[in-house]
Parts: sequence; C-alpha cells; structure tokens
Amino acid sequence: MGPFDRGLLVIYTLVITLTLCWAMAAVTGLIVPSRVWEGLNMVIAQREAAIAILVLFILTGVRLLWVGVRPRRRQAVIHEAALGEVRIALAAIQDLVEKVALGQNGVREASARVYPGKEGIRIGVRVAVTPDINIPEAAAMMQDQVKKRVFEVTGVTVQDVAIMVKSISARKPRVE
Repeated sequence: MGPFDRGLLVIYTLVITLTLCWAMAAVTGLIVPSRVWEGLNMVIAQREAAIAILVLFILTGVRLLWVGVRPRRRQAVIHEAALGEVRIALAAIQDLVEKVALGQNGVREASARVYPGKEGIRIGVRVAVTPDINIPEAAAMMQDQVKKRVFEVTGVTVQDVAIMVKSISARKPRVE
C-alpha cells in the first residue's frame, strides 16, 4: 500500500469512526435523537452535496477494498541458503538481462521486464536491432544467452524469455 492509499485509509477510517461515535451517542441518549434527525435532514436538503459525498465515500471504499485484496507483485526472488535467505531484486535481474541483450551482435537498444512465474521467473525483452542481422537466429541466441546467464549469476530458473523487436534501424541513438 502506497502513501496515497495510507492517507486515504486514515481519512476514511477517521470519518467512519466519528460517524459511528455520533450514532453511538444518539443511541445511548447522550445526544437527543431529534437533533440527530434535524442534522440528517439538513444534510439531505443539500441533495447534490450529499450525493457527491456519498459517491466519494463509496469510491474510496472500493479503492481501499481493491488495495487490500489485490495480489501483491513480488519485488524480489528469494533463495534459502545455508545461513539464511538471499533476496535478489527483480530490478537487479532486469539490469542483468539488459546487459546480456546489449552484448549481442546487432542489438542497439534493450529494455527488459522480469515477472515472477510459477516455477521461476519470466522475462520480456524489447530490443532495437540493426538491419544486417537475421532476427530469428539473433532472437534465439539472445533467449539462450539470457536464460543461461541469469541462471549462472542468480541461480533462478527462467521459465521463458520473450523477445520483442521494437525497431530495425541502422542509425545510432543520440546522446544528449
């Protein structure tokens, strides 16, 4: 849960808690029930404002419910070693994949994404290549090299490596 959602949760909880305290005071007789109804009638009289507030609270509740139940994306791969656990950040594996891809002949640019899989990790690589290479051969070689290198360095099993050629161009990227 990010800072925005935490702040939203604090405000939402505070308003709900104060409303429940107000209702409890009315039920126990600390506040005269006729005053509670007068207050509610005043709020309902401003129909558009009441609807806007209710919609806002419903949307906030749905958002907080979604944040609470959605599956969390793992940020690291965890290995159990003899002396404890070793965590390898997915971003670190991503950097490794980009270096391996850029080391391939004919690859000008590379960007990678690493996703946790059921039995290891899944890797997606977007590359820009030069027109002088055979793309199917280069892609197969890159898949093999990425899979081998990631396993050598991290010990993590790679389920699959998807290569996406985003451009074929001979011009060099500008450095600014």
